[in-house]
Amino acid sequence: MKRIKIISIIIMLLLCFSCKSGSSINDNNEETEKPRQYAFTAFDTQCSISFFGVESDVKAEDYYYSMKTLINNFDEIFSKTNINSEIYAINHRTSDKVTVSAETATLFDIAKSFYEWSYKKFDISAGTLINLWDVKNRKTLPTDSEIEEAKSHVGNFDYDIKMLDGDDAGKATITFYGDKLTQYDLGGLIKGYCNDALKEMLNTNDDIEACIVDLGGNILVTGYVAGRKDGNFRVGIFKPFSENETIDTIEVTNKNVITSGNYRRYFKIDGDDRVYHHIIDPISGYPSNRGLDSVTIVSENGLLGDYLSTTCFLLGEEESKELIDFVRSNEKLGDKSIQATFVRNDGIVTKYPKNVNVK
Repeated sequence: MKRIKIISIIIMLLLCFSCKSGSSINDNNEETEKPRQYAFTAFDTQCSISFFGVESDVKAEDYYYSMKTLINNFDEIFSKTNINSEIYAINHRTSDKVTVSAETATLFDIAKSFYEWSYKKFDISAGTLINLWDVKNRKTLPTDSEIEEAKSHVGNFDYDIKMLDGDDAGKATITFYGDKLTQYDLGGLIKGYCNDALKEMLNTNDDIEACIVDLGGNILVTGYVAGRKDGNFRVGIFKPFSENETIDTIEVTNKNVITSGNYRRYFKIDGDDRVYHHIIDPISGYPSNRGLDSVTIVSENGLLGDYLSTTCFLLGEEESKELIDFVRSNEKLGDKSIQATFVRNDGIVTKYPKNVNVK
């Protein structure tokens, strides 16, 4: 379920000085620390990485290239259009068994649980529908027969996974038994999964006081902001269909802030006010229409945040609450920081749970 999740970062640095150890914040309002920022393209979108507290440009560039290499690796593995990717190999398989990396196998494994938890709304096997709608290029509605044909190939989790060892350690085989025309799409998980790997990398580096990773709207913030006593970042959520106007602000650190919305990738038909966007309901076969313009998830776990932002948009506000409660209380997942911010079609902003401390 590939989609673009758009939020704006508003880093409110209040003229300050930060100790180079990164262990404390001194709010003396004498100096503003400016980040070293790097922009690039990955996952078919604009991305950036910003470092705070790195002592030299040389070190910052070394850190950037290390992180960029990791991002490029994920992009190459999971792209559905790159003929060298593992997802492309799966979707164009000539036999039932495909050898993949452990990363791909992990996502295919957990996607089965995500599918059941979402009342069968979060479906990595819905690629035929996603490809059919192709909102980037489509200008007319697909026909009912086209939608029904595409729907006939979704909901296909008839595969087995075997992790390999020995010389093949780090790889796995996926054996597919079901519909050979099923197209798989991991776009609803890739960036969050990548954020978790980047966070692990950043947590092992004491030279970086703080970092912002923006993978096309999937935001990861680590460390503490100079000039604020609590050290938190302020992340602004765009007002849907506006010119970069924010509708809400969230204060976080060491968290992911991930948004799914209907207002960046869509098309309209003459005489029809409806927005035909890229978040497709695999059950109806049409773009989701559950009364929301966007859902933003704050979480420690990027993979969960990515999953929940899409799934909650597909479920709607009320049905999402049960899923959020389940995820927050699940002992294995253990992410008590999860909070959703819903922006309804009428512009009303609500949060669930209301009183959770997401900082």
